[in-house]
Amino acid sequence: MNNLEENEKPLTPEEIEKQKKMVDDLYKKEKEERAEYLKTFEEDRKKAFEQSQQMISDLISEKIFVREKQRERDLERMKLKPDIEKTGEKIEKSIEEKAFMRAKQREEDLKRMELKPDIRGTGERISKTIDEKVFLIEKKKESEIKRIKIKPDIQKTGEAISKTIDEKAFLIEKKKESDSQRLQLKPEFEKTSELIEKSISEKAFMREKQRENDLRRMELKPDFRKTGDAISKAVAEKAFRMDKQREMSHKKMQLKPDIPKKAQAIKSIIDEKAFRIEKQRERDHQRLEIKPNLETAGEAINKSISEKVFMREKQREEDQKRMELKPDFKKAGEAINKTIAEKAFRMDKQREIDHKKMDLKPDIKGISEKIEDKIEKIEKKKLDDSSD
Repeated sequence: MNNLEENEKPLTPEEIEKQKKMVDDLYKKEKEERAEYLKTFEEDRKKAFEQSQQMISDLISEKIFVREKQRERDLERMKLKPDIEKTGEKIEKSIEEKAFMRAKQREEDLKRMELKPDIRGTGERISKTIDEKVFLIEKKKESEIKRIKIKPDIQKTGEAISKTIDEKAFLIEKKKESDSQRLQLKPEFEKTSELIEKSISEKAFMREKQRENDLRRMELKPDFRKTGDAISKAVAEKAFRMDKQREMSHKKMQLKPDIPKKAQAIKSIIDEKAFRIEKQRERDHQRLEIKPNLETAGEAINKSISEKVFMREKQREEDQKRMELKPDFKKAGEAINKTIAEKAFRMDKQREIDHKKMDLKPDIKGISEKIEDKIEKIEKKKLDDSSD
């Protein structure tokens, strides 16, 4: 018992300082390794910078070449002189085609006017779908009422939770005992720290992320009553609307229209529309007989072309002013290259770190066997001391 109490004593300040020194040495070694690693990649970074600069210069030259080609095409377009007679013939052909399409559209409209939809059949089909939807809403209401009536048994849940808490407390005590036994061990810190450091950093990062997610989840407090009230209100409103729709459909089914009176009223409207259609046909025939005056049309077209030429000249002057501007591509390229090179270097480093993490395969069985052997030796020493 005395030996156990001595082993359970806290660490002395000398031991704590020793452990701190070990941690500082590890951090210094990491810094030195990083500096050496960065020195090895200086030449690669310079090469990447030069390649990116050359790529940017090539892109700028390509854009300038495309701009020059566009200007040459614009000059060729300005030299073109349209043939007004041929354009007039083409316009006449397009007008005749549009008149033919208009006549076809009228014939289709007359066919549509002759159609008589079956209102009763469509009403019966709609009523069937409405009845099915109302049945589903009623079922949903019943399920919501059952959910509201459910009352959880707090005593049983508390007993179950207390059992899990007792088990966790027992496991924590066991863990404390194992920790006290581990403190008695004196492993080789240098070798084990090199092997375990990477896995510990990854686990610590994942643990912090998990804690943040847990804290966010704990802050969430859903209000079940308000959501239930909102759902019940929405369901009640939909059911009320469905009942109203059903009443309207029943009223529509009971209606019996006076067909002869309606026919007389519709006949006058149809006669008016037929008269307008005839008038429209006469106007279309008159338009087809019209022969356009090419001289006046040519003058109007020339005016519009001259205005467009003037606007084009203005646009060219503005383009020439823009071309006279000479931006400092070198500075912009250098700034862009720096950012690209830094990002590429970071991506390479991240990839190398990920590959190293993937390559790590700790020998868990070997470590556990070594720890078990040491624990057995310590227990044997304790038994020998107690027997003495």
